Order: sequence, then structure tokens, then C-alpha cells
Amino acid sequence: MTRCAICGNRGRHDRHGGVAECTHCGLRYLPGHRPPVAIRADLTERLAAPAIDLARDPPADWTCGIATLRIAAYGIGRAIRPADAPQATELAAPTGRLPAAATLSPLPPHGPAITLGMIGRASELPVIAALIERIGSGFAAVRVLVDSADPVVVAGLSRPGLTYAVHPLAQDFAAQRNRLHAACHTPWMLQLDADEDLDVALLTALPGLAADADAHRLLSLAFPRRNLVDGVPSDHWPDVQYRLNRAEVRFSGVVHERPDPSRDWRRSALAPIGAIVHRLDGDRVRARTAAYGAMAPDGARPADEAALLRPFSRD
Repeated sequence: MTRCAICGNRGRHDRHGGVAECTHCGLRYLPGHRPPVAIRADLTERLAAPAIDLARDPPADWTCGIATLRIAAYGIGRAIRPADAPQATELAAPTGRLPAAATLSPLPPHGPAITLGMIGRASELPVIAALIERIGSGFAAVRVLVDSADPVVVAGLSRPGLTYAVHPLAQDFAAQRNRLHAACHTPWMLQLDADEDLDVALLTALPGLAADADAHRLLSLAFPRRNLVDGVPSDHWPDVQYRLNRAEVRFSGVVHERPDPSRDWRRSALAPIGAIVHRLDGDRVRARTAAYGAMAPDGARPADEAALLRPFSRD
């Protein structure tokens, strides 16, 4: 199955009348549709206009609701606003059945304060410091939580705007992320692991994305993660990660953690602009499958391992 024109996902739901709907973003492919690359070009051209109405000017081989349109707009640095009351209702409680109609504009150049939160091991402190040196100035504050019970490992590292702390991971990633969130004093926090980075497109878009998320009363934004295994882009894409969250959000799941499922799913969105960059080696991929399997019943995910070890394919 070919990758989605908006988000790069391969999964589809079969809908009535031969329609195939992306399981990630909700883009609906009509029977006999063109290749996704042609649909993406059509989408991009339409999203560059000041307004879009898919009922008045329907595409020949695809359609989507306004929640999906917001995802597509984020992907090219644009923001949407519902064209009328029915569209606003659909955006608040998406069904995907009402063709999208909206006005469009560029994402705002500025946004609310964001704290960068990082988790890692003591052995990864040099890597963390290098990342903070490169991108830390783009955040209102930086907080680092090291997997250790020994405060000596971070002694002397904190300074104004940059705080280091320690706490054992204790085989619970959600709890570690929640400790960072509990110490966050800005409206939003972006979390990264020590082996992750942000590409330029995503780093640049963050302020505007947070501002637009506030306008839509969203709690969480998810980003694609590009996995480089032994330096080679892997087929595990888009590997969606919910990493930009309001400070009040909490995570659940000791591994493969996500924002707590008790929160309203309608107050989150995918933003496929740029990516989190994740660098790891093949030996670690294999080792973590066993380690994660020991942490939770569904932790192993051998299909993820296979995709990570397989080179990226555009199909």
C-alpha cells in the first residue's frame, strides 16, 4: 500500500463505496484515485489560497473533513479557520463526513513560551549539552532529567534558564516525562530524548504551531519521527510522537507512552511539518525490543523492529 499524501502513513480504513481513509490523518481516497504525489500537489496548491471549499470545488479523487485539512495545512506551515458554524462544529467533534471549508493564513511568527524538556542517562550528558547549545536558545527554558539517583552527576550544570535534575527511570517512561511536566512553568513543553533532535523545519515552526494550537484549544501536537538506523533512514515512518503538550498534560504507559487517554482525543492534532530526528544503531534496535517486552505486555512490538531495520521506501 502506498504512503498517504498528507502524513506518509500506509494504513487505510475501508469505507463505503470503495473509499479508503488514512488511519492517521483521515484523508479519504476515492476509487480510481491518482498516485499520492499528484494528490499532494493538488492539496498544496489549494492550501496556498486564502480559502478552500471542498463542497463547492470538489477534488476528483480525494476529499477530507476540516480536522484533516488542519493537519494538511500544518504540513506546509499554514493555519485554518472554519468557514462557518457547521464547519466549527465539525472541527470540535470530527466525523470526516462534511467536506472541509475554511480560510487559510500562514502560521503566526511568534507563540507562547515553550520549555524544552529532555530525558537521558548520565552517559548521554555530553550529547544533551551539545543539543542544548545548538537549539536551546529557541526555548523559554530548558529542563533535563537524568536517569540516576546520584545528584553529583549533574552538580554544577544548572544555570539561569537551564535546570538539571536526577531521578531513576525505574522502567517507567511516562512517569519520567510526567516529572518533567510537573516542573514546567511555561504553557507548553516539548520533550526530546537524548538520541533525538529537531530538523530545521519543525524547530522553526514550533512557535506558530503552539500559537495556533492555543487558538484551537488543543492540548497536544504530534510530529513524525524520522528514524536513522546506523545512519540509514528506516521504513518506520511516520512513527508519530506526541511531544508538544500543554504543561497540564500527563503521560501514561511505562513504554510507548502517550498523553493520558482520559484526555479528549479531539484536543490533539498531527503536525507533519519537518520531523523529530532519531538516531540509533541496529544493535540497540534489537536489544530494546527485548527490553521493552520485559517492561510491558505489549512493549516488544517486533513489527516496529522489522520496520526500523528495513530501509525507507517511498511506496
